[in-house]
Amino acid sequence: MRKFAICCLALAVAAMFVPAAQAGTKCYHLTNFCDRIQTTTFSSNAGTAVVGLWDDLCLANNTGTPVGGATNKFGTQPTNPYFGGTGAGVYYIFTLNNSLHQFDLWAWDGINLTAIQTNQPFTTTNGACKPLERQKGDLRPATER
Repeated sequence: MRKFAICCLALAVAAMFVPAAQAGTKCYHLTNFCDRIQTTTFSSNAGTAVVGLWDDLCLANNTGTPVGGATNKFGTQPTNPYFGGTGAGVYYIFTLNNSLHQFDLWAWDGINLTAIQTNQPFTTTNGACKPLERQKGDLRPATER
């Protein structure tokens, strides 16, 4: 029990020294679309990485497709829930410009890289998306053109 308490204390102290920009969970609200993306940024010996969930189908049921990558650049291959969870055949990449609060969304099918959305606005909130749900209004997913 004492070792467990020491480990917890060590983790708490280490967390205090991680810069705010490199730690924690954020919710990205894609302003013109119904999608939301929830990411968690963490550091390891190999550098900083991002993991999270993207409600790419706007199902609003607190689930999403896993995303991963680097800070401000992450992607995923959404699974198709209608065909037993197989890959959709397209890999999507988000690039975020935090200073302008704009994102680009790219699609890669293994041959072609295509811009799906460019210079689209987003906002962020700290913490989880509470829950990962459809945004207000009659908006479409960002993957639709």
